[in-house]
Amino acid sequence: MSLPFPVIHTSRLILRRLVSEDRKALFILRNDEQVSRFIQRNRMTSETEAAAFIEKIWSNVDRGPDIYWAICLNTQPDLIGTICFWNFSEDRKLAELGYELFPAFQGRGLMSEAVKAVLDYGFNDLVLTTVEAYTHKANLRSKKMLAKFQFRHLPDKVFADSDNIEVYSLQHLKQ
Repeated sequence: MSLPFPVIHTSRLILRRLVSEDRKALFILRNDEQVSRFIQRNRMTSETEAAAFIEKIWSNVDRGPDIYWAICLNTQPDLIGTICFWNFSEDRKLAELGYELFPAFQGRGLMSEAVKAVLDYGFNDLVLTTVEAYTHKANLRSKKMLAKFQFRHLPDKVFADSDNIEVYSLQHLKQ
């Protein structure tokens, strides 16, 4: 039995479960040239493929512990990006953070708002001790945002598939 999906509300956003109606927006997002420039993954070829991806995400979330949110403005239900915790360690104390946002919504602090909410959830509700993020070394906006949250670059940790990917880590300091 899976736990209820954690919907998160912030001042401007709703982070909710992906729904099948998100397939068109997800297909466009994952094929957007600007969004995909720094992400190493195969492009989707159809909305049908996006629908299959959503079903795969549902399965991963239901099996746990992966959590994959659709990012929406609180004034409209349309997907404008995604954010997730995945690639958990065996003891579920470490998770990888992933995120993407349509270019039209970048530069407004929306992703920072989503990251803050997700980090709070991860450290407080999931009791994570470490969150890692992998970003392309040329993705200056992502690196700047990670620095804003005190993620530290781990120059000795190498991403196996590319010399262009840098690993960042944030340790939760219990008070």
